[in-house]
Amino acid sequence: MRYRAHAARTIARQQLLEVLITPGYYLALTAGLLIGYAVVRSFVGAVDSSGFNPALNPLSDLVNRSLGGAFGETFVEKLFAEGPFLLALVASFLPVFLFLALTSVFKFGFEKAAGAIELITYGPADGTSYLIASLARDVALTAATLAVLLAHLALAAAIHNLALEPTILVAGAILLLVAIAIHAYGLLASVVTATGSSALALFLAVLVLFLAVLVGSLAITSTYVRTLSTVVSWGVRWVSPFFYGSLCLQGLFAGRPLAVAGGLALLTILAAAILAASHLVIRVRGVRA
Repeated sequence: MRYRAHAARTIARQQLLEVLITPGYYLALTAGLLIGYAVVRSFVGAVDSSGFNPALNPLSDLVNRSLGGAFGETFVEKLFAEGPFLLALVASFLPVFLFLALTSVFKFGFEKAAGAIELITYGPADGTSYLIASLARDVALTAATLAVLLAHLALAAAIHNLALEPTILVAGAILLLVAIAIHAYGLLASVVTATGSSALALFLAVLVLFLAVLVGSLAITSTYVRTLSTVVSWGVRWVSPFFYGSLCLQGLFAGRPLAVAGGLALLTILAAAILAASHLVIRVRGVRA
């Protein structure tokens, strides 16, 4: 175990350096910061003496109409109950998360197909070491990104004289654990496929399925569509990070800390189970494409 941990740390440091010396991550982070500020600024522009009025700002009006039409006014009221920061955090995190997740999946699959991982495992490392290193890199970058985004939102709140509630930190923790579970799915997709493109295709298909199930459970639809969505999602939701993330948010909106803690614990268990499955697959199949 000691040699595996040492090998994972060494590989993770190298992979982290590779990301930090390329412009892609910084471009995605810049896009996220701009999106977050735009959401906060549009909220400020939609506030008058009577309170929050989305019609006063085109962007706020568009967001309000889109989300209200799809998920209902109650959902929108909860979303903006403590200001624009929850939406701003999720929206600003999305470009960076997608960049990290997609590049990580493709890179793992490409290096496996090229034989680079096999070459590494001839030294003092194995496939599991590479798995742990890849996840550690993604977790470190995701946590650092969320810290930067939260600091940015705190600065935006101070500039516009808005109150940033402590619940945004809980929302950040929820996003982190959801992201970790999705990163684990990316690793699993990489070890069960032969190439980077096939790993990316499988990962995107799973991600779209989980997202469709979540949207179907929240959206305002006909009784038939809702029933069909419930039937389809019954089995899928138990392995979906979005389902457990939504449970955490529901607990957060309702002021139930035990529900939030339970959802975070389930997300942790899910990520650990996916990583264990990846370990078993790579142990049986090896690291050859």
